[in-house]
Amino acid sequence: MILLILTTICSLLIVLLIPKRLTGFEVYVTSLFAATFGAMADMFLDVKLNWYGFLSKGIDWSYLFIFFIIYPAASIIFLNFYPLKKTWAKRILYILFFSVITTIFEFIASKYSTVFYHNDWKLIYSSICYPFLYSIMALHFIYVRSKSKHL
Repeated sequence: MILLILTTICSLLIVLLIPKRLTGFEVYVTSLFAATFGAMADMFLDVKLNWYGFLSKGIDWSYLFIFFIIYPAASIIFLNFYPLKKTWAKRILYILFFSVITTIFEFIASKYSTVFYHNDWKLIYSSICYPFLYSIMALHFIYVRSKSKHL
């Protein structure tokens, strides 16, 4: 639980202190997308398949911190510095960098805390999935930014 509290506080502080490169609309839409996308994945992989989970088996009220704060904060941090106008190689490296950081965080959370646990899920699965998840988030952001220019 200590890791969850620290992660929540650090996530909020980082989001509040970073220089903002996203509009309020982009923050709102991409945060909603990240929270919904994460919750859907967690619902199937945790509740339905029982491959991994957060805190205790089934639905836990503390998951609301993950849903409402950590997932949106992670998307804001990731997208705020996303190298949108850089080469594809730099974008791919950026996605891989965040994937490695997230995998390391998951390792710490699953080995040294009660925030995250694995059943049939392996850390290698996460390390393969994260680049795809971050790519989907980046594509969603590109779409939102292109559409928000017309508002």
